[in-house]
Amino acid sequence: TIPWVQLPPGGAPKGTREWSQTYAECAGDIAQCPFVAIGESQVDRILLLAGVAADDVVCDLGFGDGTFLLRACATVGCRGIGAEINGDLVQRALSSAALLPVGVQSLLNFTEGPFERMVLSPEFDKATVIYVHLVPEVLQKLVPVLRTRIAAGVRVVSQRFEIPGFESDKRRALATAACDDDAYFGDMGPAFLYTDDSMASGCLVVLSGV
Repeated sequence: TIPWVQLPPGGAPKGTREWSQTYAECAGDIAQCPFVAIGESQVDRILLLAGVAADDVVCDLGFGDGTFLLRACATVGCRGIGAEINGDLVQRALSSAALLPVGVQSLLNFTEGPFERMVLSPEFDKATVIYVHLVPEVLQKLVPVLRTRIAAGVRVVSQRFEIPGFESDKRRALATAACDDDAYFGDMGPAFLYTDDSMASGCLVVLSGV
């Protein structure tokens, strides 16, 4: 079974063979993308960092239990799209979305599957903000895609880990902060915003009071 996922009541565990058969193109990467929840207070800080507005389309590559997109759509009114390979987490996200007003539900589009497929979809091209909470080894594989999107004017935010080789694209860094909940890392973690205009400005701003 996938060790970091707590099964919902009545949920059936998925063996490694099942994952490999369903998502053969990325079966070797599953162990590199553990699910680590993000708190709503950190989501709020990141939405401010990236300047997310109602006319944005936010894409979460590997959305886990959906907290980031659920919070963004509910508080800002933006559209939210994303992909998640773990079907149990997708169901958890859908269950949480069902508790929201219908108008907010209509803004969300959760897709079960690897984000390697999502980045090839027409929906991904509509994203104006891309959010990632992935380990550096996986971020490295996304470098070509993310660099292309940044050049097209898309804002990219990475939670906790910097994107390898993107130093010149980094516009702002959100300093970590303490959190009251039982977080896996014991803190909210930093976040990093990458935009095309940072390449011209050459200026990095570290925000600690957001």
